[in-house]
Amino acid sequence: MRTSPTTSPRRGLSVSSASRPGFTLIEVMLVVGIMGMMAVMVLPKGFFSLEPPLRELQRSVTEVTDLALDGYSVRLRMEPAERSDRGYILVEALTKVEDRFDPSKYGLEWKPVQIRHPLKGAEWRLEPEIVYFYSDGTCTPARILRADPGVRITEGESALLTVTGFLFEENNRS
Repeated sequence: MRTSPTTSPRRGLSVSSASRPGFTLIEVMLVVGIMGMMAVMVLPKGFFSLEPPLRELQRSVTEVTDLALDGYSVRLRMEPAERSDRGYILVEALTKVEDRFDPSKYGLEWKPVQIRHPLKGAEWRLEPEIVYFYSDGTCTPARILRADPGVRITEGESALLTVTGFLFEENNRS
């Protein structure tokens, strides 16, 4: 019996890629590459949320100083929370607002500004309660305190904000 070249006399030994289960090396590398790209996008957000509060404060102050250097009038203002000794720190910019009665006139108002690294939580205190940042990179000096809920604010962390816009960590006052 003569066999044609397309049929194998030994049918049990034929190997086709469609009949073997599993993944090719290229498929595995593609999946690992996609997972790596997703991790690169997600991990930095997770690491920034675990930052110490004073480093988070330094990022915010640097960003506010940059806004002031760009020509905006910017201030930090403490908005009291339920407890009178602490609250939220808001970032506000002086903006032009059109007069409702006379559209040819403008007024100035402080409006909240979104920054990339906002200070979260109501555990902050500013002394004095308003800190102004100027267009030359300077600001009014202040003390910024932070304490976890249930801890007296004087026992928490504190930093001194200098005229030049630098923060210096103060020793904990116990």
